[in-house]
Amino acid sequence: MTFRLTRAFAPLALAAFLPVAALADPAAACPKDAEQTLYDMETAIRQGTETDPVPIVALAEWAIDTCPGRPDAQAIAATLMSAAIGTSADPGTVERYLTLMLTAIRQNDYAWTPKQSPSKLKQADGSVENYFGYNAATSVLLNTAIPYMIRLGNAGRLHPAISGEAYDSCPYPDHAGFRLQEEASLWDRTVKGRWDHPGFGWAENRLTALHAACPAHKKDLDFALARLYGQEVEDLTRWEHVNLENTNFGNGGWIWTNPSLPQKTFDDDKQMKAKKAELDAIARPLAEKAQPYIDGYLILPPGVMRGPDEHFDDVKVWEKAVQRVRPTLQE
Repeated sequence: MTFRLTRAFAPLALAAFLPVAALADPAAACPKDAEQTLYDMETAIRQGTETDPVPIVALAEWAIDTCPGRPDAQAIAATLMSAAIGTSADPGTVERYLTLMLTAIRQNDYAWTPKQSPSKLKQADGSVENYFGYNAATSVLLNTAIPYMIRLGNAGRLHPAISGEAYDSCPYPDHAGFRLQEEASLWDRTVKGRWDHPGFGWAENRLTALHAACPAHKKDLDFALARLYGQEVEDLTRWEHVNLENTNFGNGGWIWTNPSLPQKTFDDDKQMKAKKAELDAIARPLAEKAQPYIDGYLILPPGVMRGPDEHFDDVKVWEKAVQRVRPTLQE
């Protein structure tokens, strides 16, 4: 969404959306109609009647500061920030907007409970509909926040969330892990097979920082990190000897293939062994990193029985892949 900048009218535009009490007292408690006020701004953006990011950001920031315990208010604030973030090409401004967005998403997650009723919000046509803020905030995280982390990184500026810095606290509450799982899956889809891309390191930074800060989500993050490294080791070290003989024409022969080299085959054993040594050298440090997370996932505390586990077989595959380079690790 692209906006035209009209800063001269920002104070007047903002006054139209902020509650009177908030204008009089910045420290006022969150008003009962905060969600509707925020949603009216979202509606104005969709209809094209609000095109200035200044009041949009100001209203979102007001909600983030004033209504941290109201999950739907935080979800709409995150949505407003997702609308505003594309209006600036300045990396510092984009980083600030992204931080506000992540704060709203975090506060939505901490305030949300499965038992809460959705807000009922008035639509532009006067009808009233349920608003499902948890889904909205999750969408902002996956479709805007993480892509903008990557965009900033590609521009040479790392947001603290993916810089490798330790977190002061976990951005995900102990009681809910769905959004974290969705984020980890997005990182997987983004960097799978790209161990040599900077984005792989940003995914690594994010997931390891979460692992350190979020002990309540250890199992999910053990799996995410085992997958991040383990599937790369699996692809780099898995060789197949394939017979291409064509029974109809009597030609073909044996070739070597490797999933990390989808466009290349080797029909000479000497060439294959040379390439294998090269790929094993790449896989080795990834295997070293994968091992503790594989162990963390597979080894259960004494007395704990493993229940149904959709990820177990995948982790065992990565464990075997790591073992293919383990003799070298132990030398």
